[in-house]
Formats: sequence, C-alpha cells, structure tokens
Amino acid sequence: MKLIGLASILLLVVTTSTAVATTTIYSWTDDNGIVHFSDSPEVPQAITVELSTTEVQSPKSSTLVEIIQANNVDNLTIDIEPQLPTASISLLAPLHQQTIRSNEGDIKIRAVSNRKLDKNVQAQLVLDGQVNGTSQTRLEWQLTNIDRGTHQIQIQLLNNGKILATSESITVYLHRVSQVRPKNSPIQPR
Repeated sequence: MKLIGLASILLLVVTTSTAVATTTIYSWTDDNGIVHFSDSPEVPQAITVELSTTEVQSPKSSTLVEIIQANNVDNLTIDIEPQLPTASISLLAPLHQQTIRSNEGDIKIRAVSNRKLDKNVQAQLVLDGQVNGTSQTRLEWQLTNIDRGTHQIQIQLLNNGKILATSESITVYLHRVSQVRPKNSPIQPR
C-alpha cells in the first residue's frame, strides 16, 4: 500500500513539473481591439505566443572586506546605533480641563515618556507658555503658590537642549481662596 502511494506522489510530481515547464501562452484580439493573453485558448482564432527567456545577471556586489582592501584602509570602526522609536511624552496628571482646588496654589504634574531620562535626555515643564524651572531627569513636578485661574501645561522632552518631543497642551483651572478678602471675614449683605 505504501509503495502505491509513493508511486502516485512521484507520478504527480513528475507530471506537474512537466506541465509547468511546457506552459503555452495564447493571445487573441477581441472585437473591441483589446489584446488578451491566457494559458488556454479561449477563442478559435487564438495564436500561440512564444516567450523568450532572458538571463538577468546581477551586478557584481562587493563585500565590505573587498571595499576596505581596495581602498587600503587599515582600521575601520563602524558605530551602528539601533533605531529608536520616535520620541514621545504625555501628561498623566492633571487631566485636560481639570479643576484643581488648592488654597496653597499647589499643582502636582506627572508625565510619561518612551525614552529613558539621563544627563542628555531631560524633561522640561512649560507653564502658560513659559519654561518653569530647569530641565530634569524626573517626570514629576510639584508647583506651589500658583495664582488661581486658568493655566496651560505642557511638557517638552529635550536631548542636549534640543526639543525631541512635546506633549499636548492641557488646560487646568486652579481654584483657591481670594487674596483680597481676609480668610475669616464675614460676607457683607448688599
């Protein structure tokens, strides 16, 4: 039984490879003047097309060793840095359009980045369009005594002082007790 199965598979492979090697292409033009090509004659007036095979030679490729020897290079150092994904930084807290109630004017800011921060890659806080403090290697900021009202917050990712990425700018609303009215003074009716 195994011998018959093996013989059948061998016969199938031989006939298939022969059919592939002797493929014929047919061509004909229809009534609209369109030329058709097929592997089977669709109409009686189809003609056989003989295809010529063209050998394609690839250009001689030189190896790095051959290039170095041809140019008499004694010592070659190649620094290959892995491709990093595009730098990104995003704010985690506070949220966009969040209302913060703090009578001391405190705002805690947290961010996340896909780059590790070090002496070269640092983060910088931008508050209301102005850089706030110096760049740092932590992604947390604690702001104190910020005036009440609306504030824009954004984080910039820097590489040796150049901006790699910038977070979206968010708006926060800081509510704190008015400085005009003393803390314990009663409200006067009008």
